[in-house]
Amino acid sequence: MQWDDLRVFLAVAQAGSLRKAARALRLGQPTVGRHLRALERSVGARLFERTPDGHRLTREGETLLPMAQSMADAAAAIDRRRAGFGADGGGAVRVVAGEWVARFLAPRLSSLADTHDDLSISLAESHLDPDLERREADLFIRHGLPARGRLVRMSLGTMTAAIYGARSFVGAHPDAGTDARWRRCAWVAYDARHEYFRSMAWLAQRLGDRVPRVRASRIALQLEAIPAGAGLGILPCFVGDVDPGLVRLTAPIEELRGDYWLLVHPDLKGVPRVRRVTEWIRGVFKASRPTLEGIATRRTMPG
Repeated sequence: MQWDDLRVFLAVAQAGSLRKAARALRLGQPTVGRHLRALERSVGARLFERTPDGHRLTREGETLLPMAQSMADAAAAIDRRRAGFGADGGGAVRVVAGEWVARFLAPRLSSLADTHDDLSISLAESHLDPDLERREADLFIRHGLPARGRLVRMSLGTMTAAIYGARSFVGAHPDAGTDARWRRCAWVAYDARHEYFRSMAWLAQRLGDRVPRVRASRIALQLEAIPAGAGLGILPCFVGDVDPGLVRLTAPIEELRGDYWLLVHPDLKGVPRVRRVTEWIRGVFKASRPTLEGIATRRTMPG
């Protein structure tokens, strides 16, 4: 019995179909099917029934599932422990964060490289929480206090956001500096897929039935459109305040103030390279507190 076959079995059981499991595993669907058939030959039983809705576990599959899950848990634990075997402080560390935090950290990575040239950082941007038990990441920075559990939680501080517009746009639209902005100004915002974001809900309450002129899936795209004069938009203060082409039109928006936390698995907390990156991230957030909270520079409307 091969572990790769069991790993595919677990993915199909969790996803409910070969197609979804193949996407999660980043494998071709035929490859997933071959692993599944190999496991069924090995155990001498069918593990799934094909239904109109996908793949459903058979009785034999239900029996195998908790045992396969135990093996997966043990493999994940070994992988985490292995990260610390013979650790000398160098190596690769995987960090996952949301768009705003990833954008904040990326240009500052050079300071880490300058002082720790034996470290390699993989920074990934994601709206989804990685599974730290499975080592989908070594460190995860998330918005909001996570539910209490096994993970070690460290407070990083607060990020704020405000409304910004290009100097050219604000100069041509005096209403941008007043409450009439909601009715009379064009807006740039996230697309419909991201309407669950707090910033989108906050903006929707004020725009009513008006639709933003430009809707983009990522903050990077909005950061192209807003300075170009496509409309007003909500941006993190650490981005908007340092762009000379932008004007901040409001104080930091209290409802969009966010507390950020750094999460690490207890098995990895003491690993030297993970600890070094943890200390660097905490130090960068602490040193940048005025910038992150929007109190370092206050841009005003042009007179």
